[in-house]
Amino acid sequence: MNTRSVPGALGTRYSPIKAGARSGQQRGAVLVVGLVMLAVMTLLVVSMIKTSVVELKIGGASQVAQQNLTNAELMINRFVDLNNGRFASNFLALPEASGGPRTTPIATASYSATTALLSVQNANVYGGQANLIIRQNQCTDCKQQGTQLGTGTVQCVYFDVSSTAVGVLGGSTTIHQGVRTLVPSGSC
Repeated sequence: MNTRSVPGALGTRYSPIKAGARSGQQRGAVLVVGLVMLAVMTLLVVSMIKTSVVELKIGGASQVAQQNLTNAELMINRFVDLNNGRFASNFLALPEASGGPRTTPIATASYSATTALLSVQNANVYGGQANLIIRQNQCTDCKQQGTQLGTGTVQCVYFDVSSTAVGVLGGSTTIHQGVRTLVPSGSC
């Protein structure tokens, strides 16, 4: 049996140890444990990267959807702002010079109108294009609360304003908004 003595503090000796008996087994165990830990950490990192990629895709899709919503609302707001105070019965069929709808600052896109329908197609907006469709639903007497405006002196015209925005990066959003405006009695 090969033994060797290990000197201790102040020259004392400890019990003899077999040369190479445990040292080879420990080095192998450390290597295996180290490789297992490395594999586990690698799997953890790969899983985190996959999760990050999915979260980025969700965030990008959310941003595109929000941009499309903003563009659709922008088209409706522009139309309502430009024509505030101009709405009347058969308003959609009138030329702009005769009190009809203003669309020029909205878009340089194709424009068509009939008695009850106005359409603005493919207007360029930030990050895509938008379409605007306005329908006159009805013209009727307004239900009034009180007599601030007098009795029987006003009527209401109702419009359905719809806008669909399509983004350059994909997706589309459609918004419907109702518009009610007062018109003088006898307009309907």
